[in-house]
Amino acid sequence: MRLHRDERAARNMIGFTLTFGIIVVSVGLVATMGYPQVDSLSQNERIDNAEAGMELVASNFRELQEQRATARTNELSLSGGSLTVLDGPTVRVQAEDTDFDRTFAVGGLQYGYEGTTITYESGALFRTYGEDNVAVVEGPTMRCSEERAVVSVSRVVSSSTAKTSGDYVSVTGTTQTQALRFPTNRTGPGSMADADEIFVTVSSPRSDAWNRYFERNGNWTAGPTPDTYRCDGIDTMYVRETVISVSFGA
Repeated sequence: MRLHRDERAARNMIGFTLTFGIIVVSVGLVATMGYPQVDSLSQNERIDNAEAGMELVASNFRELQEQRATARTNELSLSGGSLTVLDGPTVRVQAEDTDFDRTFAVGGLQYGYEGTTITYESGALFRTYGEDNVAVVEGPTMRCSEERAVVSVSRVVSSSTAKTSGDYVSVTGTTQTQALRFPTNRTGPGSMADADEIFVTVSSPRSDAWNRYFERNGNWTAGPTPDTYRCDGIDTMYVRETVISVSFGA
């Protein structure tokens, strides 16, 4: 009888050991395979939330360009990312057969996290994965129709260069200046009577995405030089510049 009890105890111990071993192995598999997937989902969610926040920023800045407001503020979740004011991108605008040839240092506002960036640049919003994969989230405020061209350029300036701390940051955009750059006169030199086409050249790390926008929207056609697009055969054209001062708060 004692022998049977010992055998049963041994079988119970073996069963417990096997069960415990299975649990340990299962937990190990989840730890090595499941957690990276969960972490990846968390990263994607952070970036999607940041993109939604940057879309609100772009929408607010557009209201400033369209003179529907003089200041706008919204809150953006950093979630471990950083927010940086850029100073590199430029937009050159030329009105054919006139003296108007101006290069605007438009700068930009960029959110970055784990190799992905979301960038506001002169009215447009781009999402970049790695170095070369750039998607147009929102197009710029530049229009070319059969009779009319409107090039609205927004410049971002700030006394701060980056905001990297905290979970949330408030982004305030304020209209610093706004001016009509072309036409400069109603008649004679510098007027719309002298020009029937306009050229726009964008110098930016996101030039390929700008090119795709011009190729797929309105009556823009490729210009004589790389990254240059033309709107021609038009009766009226306007070039407008809005300087937006950006500040960050906790």
